[in-house]
Amino acid sequence: MDQPRYDEGEWPIVFVTMPDEELNDADLQRHIERMSSFSRRGVPFAQVVDVRNVGSLSAHSRRLIAERLDQDEEAYPGVLVGLAIVLSTPLHRGIFKAMSWLSRKPRPFEAFTDPGEAVLWARRLLANPAHSVTVPIAPDVSKRVG
Repeated sequence: MDQPRYDEGEWPIVFVTMPDEELNDADLQRHIERMSSFSRRGVPFAQVVDVRNVGSLSAHSRRLIAERLDQDEEAYPGVLVGLAIVLSTPLHRGIFKAMSWLSRKPRPFEAFTDPGEAVLWARRLLANPAHSVTVPIAPDVSKRVG
């Protein structure tokens, strides 16, 4: 089975190209972990995810992805400044809508049919100085209680 391809060559934009077939549970978990790893860096970034060749995405997969996006936003608020989905079919548009409805955390989430337009959108988000990023800070362990 093919795996997602991740391209950080234009960091802070991460390009992800999804394979033709839906990922099995183990591969989906690895993919979700890889996507979360970008947020854990604590550096503002945007994702451009190309799903033009994907046939479908199960409700289970959509829910897991949306839940992790929300968890990452809670743990690293504002680090993922935007998520662009490149799609080509009405089925993809339906999946995109369902995922945006499943997410409880607001974030820029936009659909495109042209990858170039998705990249321009991501660059505009990253260049916008109006967005603020709050990265969680570890508690001060040097202070003793008692």
